[in-house]
Amino acid sequence: MAAPDLPGFTPGTVVTGASQGGQYKIQSLIGRGANGNVYLVRTANGQQAALKAGPEKPELKAEVEMLVELKKRELENGIRRSFLLDADRFVTNGRSIPFYVMKFVRGIPIDAYIRKYGYRQVGPAGLELLDKLSGLHRAGFIFGDLKPCHVLVEESGEVELVDYGGASPVGSSVKQYSGWYDRKYWNAGSRTADPGYDLFAFAVLCLHVFDERSLRRLDASLLPQTRSAEDLVQLAGKIPALQTFEPWFKRALYGGFTTSKEAYMQWQALCRRYPADRRKGASKLLIAAFCSSLLLLGAVLYAAFSL
Repeated sequence: MAAPDLPGFTPGTVVTGASQGGQYKIQSLIGRGANGNVYLVRTANGQQAALKAGPEKPELKAEVEMLVELKKRELENGIRRSFLLDADRFVTNGRSIPFYVMKFVRGIPIDAYIRKYGYRQVGPAGLELLDKLSGLHRAGFIFGDLKPCHVLVEESGEVELVDYGGASPVGSSVKQYSGWYDRKYWNAGSRTADPGYDLFAFAVLCLHVFDERSLRRLDASLLPQTRSAEDLVQLAGKIPALQTFEPWFKRALYGGFTTSKEAYMQWQALCRRYPADRRKGASKLLIAAFCSSLLLLGAVLYAAFSL
């Protein structure tokens, strides 16, 4: 079903770029956003991708320009995993409709992923997310509107950021933000785009995923002028599954990291102390003990039959 403002964007339509000539066959509408609609498409070589198109608006133009610049900087840094595949215009019914094509992520929101595979997945999934954010920050942008539905995790555990509509150049004002994840909402900083803005949002995302009820209760108990980072730090300290990462949350919520790379390194170090590693080590000890028992039993039986 095509959106009213995008005539011709129906399943079976082949969208051909006016400048680059890329061809994308629309399969279905998979999402609607503030700046346009997202369609599942198949490329000329048979691969699936996601195509976002919308009316001529400054917001969509800025989103495309940001992704083009990000891809350029990634290539300059030797990174070849760009989210952006193509950007062009489609001429239909006398209209020129801008669009861009991005990697199609076969994943689920990070909160659903952690519920499905267990709370210990916050360690590796969080590390992947921080790596993605660090790369974005090095390219000169922040993600801005970080929340569970914008962080998808594939079965393999690979994390991908989706919907770059809120991405903003470092030093500018944050374009899009959402309640809890906005540090100014908690009187914990400004809405100036800097790496700390995304790190704060990631910390709140973890609180949301692990104890949404307490976060809602906390928010409801405070007046707008009395919200603070201290309230969030105290909440983080009360969630057993996040105890290992409490030092990280304190720094992120208080704006204590100098760079996102620094945040990544500390999270990585804390992952080594996370319960998952201890359980893994314990399992190895049990396996070793079991194997030793089998060897001992074999030696006893061999000795018995040799008599």
